[in-house]
Amino acid sequence: MNYIIVSDIYGLTAPLVRLLDIMQANTEVIDPYKGELQPIDSEKYYYNKFINDCGHDNYVAKLLNVFNNLTEPTACIGFSAGASAAWRAQLLTGNPHLKKLIGFYPSQIRNHLDIAAKVPCTFIFPHTEMHFNVDEVISTLDSKSQVTCNKTPFLHGFMNTYSTNYNVKAYDEYCALIKST
Repeated sequence: MNYIIVSDIYGLTAPLVRLLDIMQANTEVIDPYKGELQPIDSEKYYYNKFINDCGHDNYVAKLLNVFNNLTEPTACIGFSAGASAAWRAQLLTGNPHLKKLIGFYPSQIRNHLDIAAKVPCTFIFPHTEMHFNVDEVISTLDSKSQVTCNKTPFLHGFMNTYSTNYNVKAYDEYCALIKST
């Protein structure tokens, strides 16, 4: 199985490169910034950079292009804005090589709850989100065919060592899940 890793608003960072090393698999990283390694900076800085350099709709289009050109069985693993973009793009592709989607803390998914899953999708949510009720979103998504949601006791960004919400226990647990996918 091949893997597509879709970054959050921070793009390609040292923690994401570390995750690729842990996976020891054939992976392709999709990020908003043309594959350039990003220095550490504030979330506010990267949110503005993401909106100005790429934006949500362009991220979906970029990922859809990747999905449409898959030639081998591939799983997609997305983080935050990347997970939400993957949710939207999986509906639009007709490529049978996309086999599954795993999305970590996909906060923008709250704006796209009308979408259906064309591939098996697993979403890992934080305990709470500042801008929406996690339980309501999970309830809506769980009612969909091919969608599974897991609510963790962790906070948004728990997989990113740059995040103030990074949690080593969660990171180890979910890295093991990713490796077993």
